[in-house]
Parts: sequence; structure tokens; C-alpha cells
Amino acid sequence: MTAQNTVTAPAATEAPAVDTTVAAGAGEEFARLHPATLEVGPNVRDEVDTETPEFRALVDSITEHGVLQAISAIRDGDRVVVIDGQQRTLAAIEAKAETVPVVIRSVTGNAKAREIARLSQQVVANDRRIDLTQGQRAKAVTGMLELGVSATKISKAVQMPRDQVKTAAAAGRSQTALDALDGGQLDLEQAAVLATFDAEGDHDAVCELLETHRYHFAHTAKRLLADRAERKERAAAAQPYAERGFTIADTEPYFADGQFRADDLVIPAEGKNSEQRAITAEVIEAHPAAWSVWLSKGEQFTLTATGEVISEESIDWGTEDDPESTAATGYHHCKDITTEQVWEAEYFTTDPAAAGAAPGPVLAAALADADADAVAVDPDDAAAVARAREQKRLASEAAHKEAQRAALRRTKELNKASVIATEVRIEWLTKFLTRKTLPKGAGKWITDTLVDEPGLLTQNKAPQFLAQLLGVNVTAVTGPTAGYPGTEDRAAREAIAPVIDKASEPRAQVIALAQVLAAYEARMSGTGKDWWKRSGFGNQDNYLGFLDQHGHTLTPVENVATGELTPEAGYDALTAPSSETNAETAGQ
Repeated sequence: MTAQNTVTAPAATEAPAVDTTVAAGAGEEFARLHPATLEVGPNVRDEVDTETPEFRALVDSITEHGVLQAISAIRDGDRVVVIDGQQRTLAAIEAKAETVPVVIRSVTGNAKAREIARLSQQVVANDRRIDLTQGQRAKAVTGMLELGVSATKISKAVQMPRDQVKTAAAAGRSQTALDALDGGQLDLEQAAVLATFDAEGDHDAVCELLETHRYHFAHTAKRLLADRAERKERAAAAQPYAERGFTIADTEPYFADGQFRADDLVIPAEGKNSEQRAITAEVIEAHPAAWSVWLSKGEQFTLTATGEVISEESIDWGTEDDPESTAATGYHHCKDITTEQVWEAEYFTTDPAAAGAAPGPVLAAALADADADAVAVDPDDAAAVARAREQKRLASEAAHKEAQRAALRRTKELNKASVIATEVRIEWLTKFLTRKTLPKGAGKWITDTLVDEPGLLTQNKAPQFLAQLLGVNVTAVTGPTAGYPGTEDRAAREAIAPVIDKASEPRAQVIALAQVLAAYEARMSGTGKDWWKRSGFGNQDNYLGFLDQHGHTLTPVENVATGELTPEAGYDALTAPSSETNAETAGQ
């Protein structure tokens, strides 16, 4: 309902008796009165909507703490008329407060003068109120938690949702985060994330987050967290190598920096009749001080029953979702395979001789004098012509190997980025789909999409993704049907059905949008982290373009998926210094 200023409380004779203490002052007195004895007179705030969240929160606050700021009033004969404190008075009546503090001033002058004074005082009183900043609120919450007050009690005391109390408490641990919050640079959730890095002394991460455009904040924070976790894992995996005397590389070594891979080196021939041999683990272990080790994660496939490591090429991936199918001859069924991430070691040296090695033929060709091609070869000297051709072939092979390694680096980096982008995108979608009505243009987009792809909603476990985006819990399938194709989809549809039944007509339309978006997401991230490779398949540009139009800022790996960037350009954008990336973002 909406309370108008003309509504007055019951007459003083009808109100309960109250204990009043009068303090004499310069034309004013202080009293504690029952709120129903006060008359809410005319006010510049010409109406109070008592159904707003703010007013309901005020009622709850008064129920918990009472009225903390005295109401300002004037005495007009037997009446006490509220000048400043209209909302506090009405809320106190609803909260059934027994008394409220009131400062009562005497009035002088004629009616016109009193009315001018009332209007000016009410305007000034409302204008001069300065709310606490978000940072100040967060700091107060942190202080209460440090004093041992539970999050539940704080939530009730300060009228703040419990999850927001925890977020505010996290942000309150860092003055840097609070300053960024109050400066409008970050919102409360972002400030809480920044505070986590600040509390752990990660100055570089704090600086990068503060320099990051707020639309890329979530992605950058997740990347930094993932990088930090990976560094810790790598350090643990590297410990045995360090104990054996190897240098541990912090970043992947490159040929251009004079780092030579063990794969490109050989054990030199020891005599006229001996031959060069491939580098062995024994040679590397014999000269640990001359070698550095770079550890990177890779997928390892083993037979579950025996633990035997097998190659990815020996797996029949067509059996992945069909436990009853038969693998092709000579291949392994997916149900018999265990896949795990393992740390793989690569060895490098800047001094092959000290490492007990020498450049192999391909590396030697790459290291040959760049001007060798310009040296004239006597066409009549068959041996010289043959050597020149072989040199050219080996140099070409060396270039090809480096190109393959560069492509592998791009793939690894884009795969890592795709995992983070998927997490951020799904979090965004989950919030976006809590809306009650369709965003502008979504109805036509849904129609166009389904006319173009009528089978989209039944592919790639789309119902399971829909349940995830809607926050619907799906009971795990057990019993004889567990593991069979379609059973998980059916369970998801059954779990979603009650949500649809309870939905209003506009909300049901949002769920229809969620179905299409979930189907696209299932097609993308549900089929592997290399979804960025499929820029010309699956209408990913239609899906990601819709998200971009409605508030989800695309990352470089998503731009690769839409075809806006090549994999090379996407890799460059991901690996560029943060200052360069932020400058590009600011110009978009």
C-alpha cells in the first residue's frame, strides 16, 4: 500500500501510556513517545510506499534495533507533529515499537513562517543525509565477524542477505578492494575477489585486476586463479627433478632463445664406425646441471583394468556414449579407458656439449649459416648439389617441426582459455536466465534459430545443460537403465517439468529461451574444450553473437569460435601483456 501524508496516527488520548523524559534545552525537549501518538503532518515526501524493499527493511531494522535516530517534531497545542522522520514513524507503528525517541521543538511566528520553516527543514534534512558507502558497510561487517558475531546474526542485524554478508566480509579484508569499491571501479563481488589476492600478497594479480576492464574481470580473475593453482601443482611435480640437480624452467623454453630440446639432439658418434644415437634418459640423468626441465600437463590414457598406457589413436571414440557397442577391430572401447591429466617433462639445454649431446641433422640444418643458400653451387659437382638439396630439405623439416610446436602451444593455450571461458559463460547464463521476461528481440531469435535447426534441442545432452542453467537438481539415474543413452536426458526433463508447470506465461518464454541457449552450450562445451576449433560448424556465431548482444563480453577464445579471430590472432590476444589487452578492450 502507499501511505499519504494526510494520514495521522490516533489521538494522544487513544494511545497507550508511555514513559516520557523531558530534557530542557534551547527551545526543545527530548521525549520517548509511542509512535501512534505522533501526527504525520504534511511532508515534501508526498507519499511513502510501504511495500518497497527499502521500507520493509526499515520495519525489520526497527523490530530488531528500535528507532536509532530521533524523530524531529514540533508541538502544536496538544499535538506533536512530525517534521523529519515520516518513514521512521510509520515503520515503527508497523513494527509495534513501544516508544520512539523524539526531539520536540517549539515554533514561533505566523502560519506562513512556520510553513516555510517546515518545507526548508524537510528538504535540507533529506538532502543532507549521506549514506554509508559500500566499502564502509563491508568494513563494518568484517569487524563484526572478527568480534565473533555469526553471519546469520549480522544478516539480521544489518538487514543484509546472508550470502552478501560473506561477500562483504571478504571484501572488507582489503583496503585496496574497499577503495576500488567506493570509487566505483569494482562491484562488491569483484572487490571480494580482489581482496582474496590482496590477502595472499599477490601484488601482481591485484595490479592486473585493477587494470582489467570490469567486463573482463571475471575471466581475468579465474585465469589468475587457474594459473596460480597450476604453478603450485607444477612446483610440486618439479620437486623430484630439482632434487636430482635439474634447473626448473618457469616458462616454456624456446628455440629462438637458444634453448635446444633433447628431442632435437643426439649422442655424438664416438668413432669412425659408430653412429649418432638418440638422446637417452641415462645421458640426461648423467648431466643434470646442463639440463633444464619444463613441465606441462597432458592427457594420459590407460587401460583401467591393467594400468597400461595407450595412445589416443588406439581408442574408438565412436563408442563414447554407447556402453553396449563393440569397438572397431584393433581399437579400445571408451568404457575400458581411464583418462587423466599428468605432468610431462621436456628437457632443454643451452650447451649441448656440456649436456653430452650434439645437434641432430635437422637442428644442425636450422643452425646453419643463413647465407648458405646464397653460396653458389657448381651444377657439375653432383656431390655438392646433393649436399645442398639435403641441407635445404633438413632446414625445411626444422621449420616444419617448429611450426608444429607453435601450433601445439596455441592449442594448449586456447584449450586452457576455453575451460575458463566456459565457466564464466555458464555463470553469466545462469544469472541471465533468472529474468522474468524475454529480453528484446529474443522471441524472433528463438524462432529463427529453431526454423534453421529444428533438431537442436535433442542433441548433445541438451536437457542436462538446461537443468544446470536453471539450477534444477537432477537425481542420478540408478538401476538397470543407468548408463544407457537417453536416460540422463529423460531424468533431466522430468526434473524440469515442475518448474515449467509453476512458471507464469512470460517466465515460460524465458525457459524456452533457456532451452535454445542450453542446447547451443551443450553443442559447444559439452563436446570438449576444443570447441574454439569449430568456427565454421554449429552456428556458434549465432549463439555467441546473441550472448554478446545481451551483455556477455566475448573473450578472445570465443572470438576464435565465432570466426572473428584466427587461432593465431586469438593466441596472440591471450598471451599479450595485460596492459596491451586492456588498451584494446578500452577501444572497443
